[in-house]
Amino acid sequence: MMTQLIRKLFFLQLVLFAFHANGQVSSSNELKEDQSISTQLYTKCFENLNQGSEILEKYQTFKDSKLCSLLYCTLLLSYQENEIKLTAEQRLQGIATQLFREGNPVYLISGMESYEKAVENNKNLEDDNHIVYISIGACQISSFESKARDIVNKQTMLLIKQASSK
Repeated sequence: MMTQLIRKLFFLQLVLFAFHANGQVSSSNELKEDQSISTQLYTKCFENLNQGSEILEKYQTFKDSKLCSLLYCTLLLSYQENEIKLTAEQRLQGIATQLFREGNPVYLISGMESYEKAVENNKNLEDDNHIVYISIGACQISSFESKARDIVNKQTMLLIKQASSK
């Protein structure tokens, strides 16, 4: 019962965060969406993900959810159930692989001024293996965000290393 309440509160917080992250009020009070490459790739949905589909179908919470982006698969890591966490890990690896194959390898970063670092590093996507840097949090991130960062970055670097050794 308490776990469901925590999940609902977490989901509500996520929705509020998504509204905040997707838009900013400009000087003319118009809503402006972040169209940066990092935001596009962080929220890009990969409909062909099937890792753990049979597991996720067992949970009513996920019936109508599209768990097909880095953002949402990161959130799956916050659940207590190990099978959900394993599914999230597999999906994050799959997304990192698909992005790499599309020519958009991603590297998740966090920490103070990580957003500014991502913007600066993404100005020239022709350097350092065409990596797109995505800031996932400022000073502090949760343990599940840290784990997602490690999974995606490890997979991306593995693929870069494999490609460069050919």
